[in-house]
This record gives sequence, C-alpha cells and structure tokens, in this order.
Amino acid sequence: MKAILNDLIAEQSLVDSVLDGLTEEQWKLPLDGCKPWLLQDAVNHIAFFDYAAVRLMNHEFADLLDGLDAEAQQDEYYIPHAYRRFTGKETLEWWRTERTKMDAKFMTMDPKERVPWAPGLPMSAKSLCTARMMELWAHSVDIYDALGMDVIVTERIKNVLFLSWQSRPFAYSINGLSFDKEAPMYLELTLPSGEVWAKGDPASPNYIKGSAKDWALVSVRRRHWMDTDLEVAGDEARRYANVVQCYAGGADPLPEPKNVR
Repeated sequence: MKAILNDLIAEQSLVDSVLDGLTEEQWKLPLDGCKPWLLQDAVNHIAFFDYAAVRLMNHEFADLLDGLDAEAQQDEYYIPHAYRRFTGKETLEWWRTERTKMDAKFMTMDPKERVPWAPGLPMSAKSLCTARMMELWAHSVDIYDALGMDVIVTERIKNVLFLSWQSRPFAYSINGLSFDKEAPMYLELTLPSGEVWAKGDPASPNYIKGSAKDWALVSVRRRHWMDTDLEVAGDEARRYANVVQCYAGGADPLPEPKNVR
C-alpha cells in the first residue's frame, strides 16, 4: 500500500507540473482519445473521483451512484458539468485540494479494508489506490496527446500493467467472451529501466511481448496494439490484446488501427 501510494503521489506531482502554467486556451483543448472531453474535463473528472474516493472511504455513501453521481452532474460521457464553471487555474487548485485529502486518507487506511465503489463492486483500499493511479495515468495520456507531448512513462507504470493482467476475466466478460483461466498466456514487458515485468507461462504459444509503454497504452484503450511494436502471437493473445481494459464500466472500443496486421 505504501509503495503504491508513493507512486500515486509522484504521478500526481508529475501531471501537476505539466498542467501548471497552461493558458486558458490550452485548458480548453479537445481530447481526441476521450471525446467529447476537453483537457479541463479530464482534470475535473480526476479531481471529482479523488473527492468521491474520500467520501466513500468514510462510508458516507453506499456507492458512486448514491448521490455522488448526481452531485457532479455527470452526463453519459462522465463529464462532471457541476465543475465546468471553473477556470483552468481553479480546476488545478481544486484537484490539488482533493488529491491531498485522498492521499492523507489512504495513509490511515488498512490496505484490506473494503471501500464501496461501483454498485455491488466494493474494492480494497489497496486496490482503490492502484485504480486511482491507473486512471490518473490514463488521462495524463489524453493530456500529453492534446499538448503534443510524448507520453511520459516511468517505473510506476507497473501499477497499470498489474491491472491489465488482473482484469482479464472482467475484460473478456464485458466483451461477451468466455474466459478460460487454464488457457496458457504469457505477458512479457520491458520497463523504462530495462527490467522485465512478466506474468503467465513463458512456454505458452500465446504471448505478448514488447515495451511496458506500448502495452499500457493499449490496456487503457488509448492505442491499438497493431499500431505499436508489440509482438502478439497466437489467437488467444490477439483476443486478449483486443479486449484488455484496466478500468471499470462497459467495453470501450480501441482506436481504429492505422496498420492492420
């Protein structure tokens, strides 16, 4: 829990450094990877769910739909309209306030304590902390893309890789596919440091190999695997690469591939 929280705080600081000093015009840039959001919507969204995390860790609501969703005035695209009145600078200050409260709350939590989240789907405090890290990184990709920046990836991306593997049954289910936990699969990814992060059976004919950055971008549905340098071998591996999704909700489409293979 402590290591994950440290990663989350470091990632928050990194994204904050990118946002600090943006012009109001930049705050209104469209996000191609998360249409019809604007850049400011992404930060409002992150801040709102950080705020919601604290309220739910305090057990003030039964789940996200028990008043919190209405409070944010979210539409079908999860844009929290209640906060669109903010300037970009106000949005950044609000996020700083809410994430600080959330981080402080995580420090006091038993990692195994159950936290209500989606209706009927509570999670441990440790899992919630990992999920907040993943969602922040996913939306930072949208922000980097909108600003014309290279996507920043550090060793902290291991949190996203972990969720991409743990969520396999969920990803198959929301796409109407059966999941066979006995089917051999191997995932081998190289972190920025050169360290190898791997899961599964190395002898499996179904495997995905490549950079942690490429796979993380695919697993948050921001790139199609065919447009990366990932090596995807075997029918089961291709199926996994097509449906992988780290976050909850319905099945989101991958971007249309530019290089079909």
